[in-house]
Amino acid sequence: MAMKTVTVKKKASEIIAITGMVLLLTYISDAAVGQGETGFLPISEKERGTIFGFSTIILFFAAFGIGFNQKSAITTILLITGGALIGTSVLSASLMAEGGLASISNSFIGLIIVGYIIMGLGILRAIKKK
Repeated sequence: MAMKTVTVKKKASEIIAITGMVLLLTYISDAAVGQGETGFLPISEKERGTIFGFSTIILFFAAFGIGFNQKSAITTILLITGGALIGTSVLSASLMAEGGLASISNSFIGLIIVGYIIMGLGILRAIKKK
């Protein structure tokens, strides 16, 4: 019975991390296409950030929590990559905006930090596995 729980937790963690990555890539793609306007999704920037950005962060943290003691290379890789993408994409978008670094708001700084925290959790999983 304990083995089945391990498998279920591992699979759930992987599915949640994959879902988070799909949402993150959709978000980044739509933002790149829209470049400050509506992208290929018929929603505003604020709605896109709320729906795709916030849910992605929650999903990555959930994947980490559910699969905390599970060995899953997929979840580890997705956490590292997803966190790096979140932090780097927000930082890059802020740098490209008018005003450069001076234009970065506290909420963007928070997102950058959260992205790198998620990446750090992935690195922690990788180190813990060895």
